[in-house]
Order: sequence, then C-alpha cells, then structure tokens
Amino acid sequence: MLSVNLFELSERRIKICNEISEIETMRRGTLNEFFYNSTLKDGTVKRRGPFYNITYSSKAKTTVSKSVPKKDIEQIREDTENYKKFRELTDEYAEVCEMIAVLSYSEDEAKKN
Repeated sequence: MLSVNLFELSERRIKICNEISEIETMRRGTLNEFFYNSTLKDGTVKRRGPFYNITYSSKAKTTVSKSVPKKDIEQIREDTENYKKFRELTDEYAEVCEMIAVLSYSEDEAKKN
C-alpha cells in the first residue's frame, strides 16, 4: 500500500479541482460514425457516408440520439472526451476525499490514545 499523508492528499484534491476548472466544454454521450448502403436502379449497391450522431442517456432513462453536422464533429469529439475526463477526475476526487476522511479518523484515534 502506498504511504500518503494528509498534506499530499489535500494537494492532489486541489490539483483535481484545478483540472476540472480547465474543462470549458463537455457533452455526455458517444459520437458514432455510420454508413448506409443504397441499392441503385441498376442493382449495384453504393455505400453512403460517413454520417454521425451522438447518443446519450436522458434524465428520463431513455437513450437519445441526435444527428451531428460534419462541421461539428471535431468539437463534439473533444467535448465527449472532456466529459470522460471529467468523470474520471470526479471519481478520483471522491477517492481522495475518502482517503482524507480515513486518515483524519485514524489521526483522531491516535491523539486519543
């Protein structure tokens, strides 16, 4: 197990908050790329696309899918990556806070004895 102290954990908590504050835009969901096959009058099949949509879960617990214009693809890709980073950082923040709580309780117990 790694040996960490309250000061190091507090510093990491501050760094996590700073990293979160640097995220300017984010979107929930996944950017999807897909193609359509079209059968032409002469019977040949032509592949069309790529087309893009973003899919995410709504508050009503349903899946929502929206078309994405090609001009917005890079921004939405960045936004969805930012959201993943945000989720990772918030999970880490919770873990750090839990570790701070455990160490604080341990120090309180040590002071009593």
